[in-house]
Amino acid sequence: MRLLWLHLVLRISVTDTNPDLPESLKPSAESAATELEQGRGLFILDVLADRWGGCAIGEEPFGFGGKTLWFELAWGGPPPTPVPALAA
Repeated sequence: MRLLWLHLVLRISVTDTNPDLPESLKPSAESAATELEQGRGLFILDVLADRWGGCAIGEEPFGFGGKTLWFELAWGGPPPTPVPALAA
């Protein structure tokens, strides 16, 4: 998982080693049916995210391939005020 803050936009991406992209990168209302045991994630992204997508990753030097799915959440107001981290 990777988080990237791009001034007023938070991009979250997840990578795995399975090269199979979801059958449809545009989810349908059928994918939100409550009786399904899987497959509702893209529907949730479509409802909540401002932008999202995915791409296949070619084999890397060590033989790993896979895919990355990402989504973006836009901040609707001014940038948040930085809060200092508490010392542990």
